[in-house]
Amino acid sequence: MGSERLETLRRAFWVALVPGAALFLVMQVWVHVHGGMLGADSHAYWLAARDPQSWYTRPPAYRDAYLYSPAFAQLLWPLGQLPWRVFEVVWAAGQVAVLGWLLAPLGWRRGLTLAPFLVAELLLGNVYVFFAAALVLSLRRAPGALALPLLTKVAPGVVGVWFVARREWRALLQAAAATAAVVLVSVALAPHAWLDWVQFLARTAGGHGGSATLRLLVALGVCLYAARSGRAWLLAPALILACPVLGGYGPLAVLAAVPRLLRVQAAPLRGRHRVRRVAAPDLVPDAPRLPA
Repeated sequence: MGSERLETLRRAFWVALVPGAALFLVMQVWVHVHGGMLGADSHAYWLAARDPQSWYTRPPAYRDAYLYSPAFAQLLWPLGQLPWRVFEVVWAAGQVAVLGWLLAPLGWRRGLTLAPFLVAELLLGNVYVFFAAALVLSLRRAPGALALPLLTKVAPGVVGVWFVARREWRALLQAAAATAAVVLVSVALAPHAWLDWVQFLARTAGGHGGSATLRLLVALGVCLYAARSGRAWLLAPALILACPVLGGYGPLAVLAAVPRLLRVQAAPLRGRHRVRRVAAPDLVPDAPRLPA
């Protein structure tokens, strides 16, 4: 198939996405507004940042339930002193900015076409788009960014297997050191809260059923394959699979990391050696290629 025909098909694909994106956007806004779910997750973070007494007092899936480590709420403490509406705007603005940065390699037209499919995350105010950014940064000289998924949803930290499989020990050490540093400071500030969190996780772990364990195992396999093949973009779906609770369309925001992960130059592994390969062109324009 000629290059001109491929380009025509590529353009047709993006044009065909436009009506679906618009319809999905309207549907998600309507569902979240009429369901009273606008900012539901970010409100839980705001409340936790303001009131440590609210931590781990509500079971998962309840409004304003705080499920993450004490460290996350402590880091949000400065923002938690803002009025709720101001916090909501600041949080949403941060999400939009991060999403724009993640989709920038696609160009503004394609980025705006895909963004509506990720809008559920922005409407709820969860942390998935920040997970996407942490994933990209962890492979771009900031391995410590993996502390975010480790100290919130825990299991998504399985993507750190990338460093183990590729024997990138320095990056692994940096990720572990950053996480440990945050934990040590947090424990010093509120040691009892960490015990409460561990007990909370133990009480609620069974509620996820066997599917969470199965998904975690699949995620581990995907991470290993990604590391062996040098396909960093596969870490995004692996992170989604590893999340202990999956519901709605919010987790899809992690896929916003794919355009930048496609630009990560990671050679495949063969035995103890790395071999160079040409990066797949995919749909991202101007993606850098390794020499053949």
